[in-house]
Amino acid sequence: MVIGENIVIGISIGLVAYVLLNLGKGIQKMAIEGFKAEKKIKGKNSGVWIGGTILTSIYMFVQWIALFFAPINVIAPLEGLGLIVLIIFSYFVLNENITKIEIFGIILIVLGVILATAFNPNPSAVQSGDFNFLYFIIILFILLLFEGILIIISKMSNYKAAGLILGSTAGTLMAFQTVSKRVTAIPDPYLQIIFIIMTMIMSVLTLIMTQFAFAKSKANRVVPCFTSASISLSILLGIITLNELIILIQVFGIGIVVLGVIFLTAFRKESE
Repeated sequence: MVIGENIVIGISIGLVAYVLLNLGKGIQKMAIEGFKAEKKIKGKNSGVWIGGTILTSIYMFVQWIALFFAPINVIAPLEGLGLIVLIIFSYFVLNENITKIEIFGIILIVLGVILATAFNPNPSAVQSGDFNFLYFIIILFILLLFEGILIIISKMSNYKAAGLILGSTAGTLMAFQTVSKRVTAIPDPYLQIIFIIMTMIMSVLTLIMTQFAFAKSKANRVVPCFTSASISLSILLGIITLNELIILIQVFGIGIVVLGVIFLTAFRKESE
């Protein structure tokens, strides 16, 4: 078990990143509710929405910094904690209720994150010999091809199961974005340039696919699929392409986080 100073720094920065992301989402949501009430886009709510968007944009770079200090299987589960921030913001600022099943989801996420991070067996540093570029490209191609076919089938069926398919595809893109950021921590200028570009491409595609998913399905279907895919696939890619180690108790913890995410988001009555 390796809990060095860098790992602690990475976790701390990662927490800040996901707080920024979900606080930004909450502020955007507050602005959207304002748009609905005033029945116009211009006004003070525009500034509120822009403020929320700035926070969600800053997240990308803060998470990127975190991945220079800690492995993916430590940072990725923190995404679940970010959702808790959104729920708390919605409760205190937007006056939305927190149900018993959501409280149960919060407990599961906290417990799972503790197990996934406290028993990390990986060092903070990553070397070029740890990365398998061929596996990264093959998995990227296969997953995007498979999900592209599912999207076409969904479209032909009037976007049946769109929340599952589009949400998971957006989560897949987010996972590759996370892995690409981690690769830039390798002290190799060639890889750094390639994966800085890859990160930017994946971030744009993630944004586009996420908005497309929200346009075709309800948030309480998209969010759990997106987050579960993002967390699980990020960790799996870290194992396969970056030679990261994972022990059984971490697998158990990650499973609890994903289950908690489902309880926290899938049973919400209102759209995010």
